[in-house]
Amino acid sequence: MKLPKGLGDINSLMKQAKEAMEKAKNLEEELKLLEVEATKNGVTVRFNGSGDLLSFKISPEIVDPNDIETLEDAVIMAFREGQERSNELKQQKVREITGDLPIPPGMGM
Repeated sequence: MKLPKGLGDINSLMKQAKEAMEKAKNLEEELKLLEVEATKNGVTVRFNGSGDLLSFKISPEIVDPNDIETLEDAVIMAFREGQERSNELKQQKVREITGDLPIPPGMGM
């Protein structure tokens, strides 16, 4: 059976896939140890590489009892940026593991 063009040497591809799977086994534990931080308008959040919220802090000077909406917006913006940074970190680590392997859409970690 002929392989489609662009797949190259199937033995090499299988070896790369096996190596990637071995590295991926430890990826989730590694991601739990990595942290990202985001600060928006006086709200600071920390996430790990798995996307878990570790902490958040609100600077006292941004707390205005007459303007809770602004504080709520700042919290949402900080959380979104923190999650985005966590996702970017995870994707970076996945790319490090998979290298040049052709990963079908939806099959990433």
